[in-house]
Amino acid sequence: MKNNIFISLILVAMASTAMCLLSGCSKDDKYIPDITNKEERQLIKEGNKLFDEGNYREAEIMYNKAAQVNPNSPTANYNLALSLTKQLKSADNDSIKNDMMAHAFSLFELIPTLTKDSTLIAMAYHNMGNLKYENEAYKEAIDAYKQSLRHNPSDNDTRYNLRMAQLKLQEQQQQQQDKNQQNQDQQDQKDQQDQDKQNQENQNKDQQNQDKQDQDKQNQDKQNQDQKKAQEKPAEQKQQSGNQQDANIKMDERNMRQVLKAAQDKEDAVQRKINNASSGQERRERQSSRNKW
Repeated sequence: MKNNIFISLILVAMASTAMCLLSGCSKDDKYIPDITNKEERQLIKEGNKLFDEGNYREAEIMYNKAAQVNPNSPTANYNLALSLTKQLKSADNDSIKNDMMAHAFSLFELIPTLTKDSTLIAMAYHNMGNLKYENEAYKEAIDAYKQSLRHNPSDNDTRYNLRMAQLKLQEQQQQQQDKNQQNQDQQDQKDQQDQDKQNQENQNKDQQNQDKQDQDKQNQDKQNQDQKKAQEKPAEQKQQSGNQQDANIKMDERNMRQVLKAAQDKEDAVQRKINNASSGQERRERQSSRNKW
C-alpha cells in the first residue's frame, strides 16, 4: 500500500515537471525552496501569494522586505527580480522600464554567487538571456543562454531561445553590414561629388588664371605698342620738322631765284632801254652827220 502511494507521487511529480518544461514555467515562475529563516519564509510566502494573483508590484514589496531580512537569500533576490520583469510591459515610460530591467538583471546576475543550486542558477541565466534578448543585445543573450544550458543541459526552452537569439544575431549583423555598405556607398558618392566639385573649381580657377594671363598679355602688348608709338612719334615729328625745314629751304631758294630773276629781268630791261637809247642816239648822230655832208 505504501509502495503504491509512493509510486503515484513520483508519477505526479514527473508529469508536473514535464508540463512545466513544455510551458517554460521553470523560468517564468517563482522559486520555492526550503527556507530556515522564519521571517524571510513568511515574507516570501506572502510575496508568492501576491505573485500568483498577478499583483506583481505588491509581490515586489514583499520580496524586497525578505531580501532586506536576508540580503544573501537566493530565493528572495530571484523572486524579486522575476516580479520586476513581470512589470516591464506596464511600465509608464522607457526610462522606468530600463531602470527596472537593469535592476532585475543585476539581481539575476547575483544568484550564481548566492547558491550552488544548478536549477536556480540555470533559471537566472535564462532570464538574463531574455532581458538581453528584449534589448536586442543578442550576443549577450546567447552567452547567457549558453551559461544556462551548462547548468541545465536538458532545458529545451533555453535551447530554443538560444537558437532564436543566434538567428536574430545573424539578421542583426546582416542589417548592420547592409547599413555599413549603404553608408559606404553614400560616402563614396559624396566623396565623388566633392571630387567632381573640386575638379570643377580647379578647372574654373585654371580658366580664370588663363584668362588673366591672356588679359595681362593683351595689356602688355598694348603697353608695348603705346610705348613704340610714343618712341616713334618724336622721330616722326623730327622727320616732319626736317621735311618742313627742307620745304622752307626749298621755298627760300625758289623765292631767292625768283627775286634774283626779277632783279635780273629788271636789270636786263634797264640795259635794253639803255641800249635802245644808245642806238637811237647813234642813229641820230649818223643822220646828223649825213645831213652835214
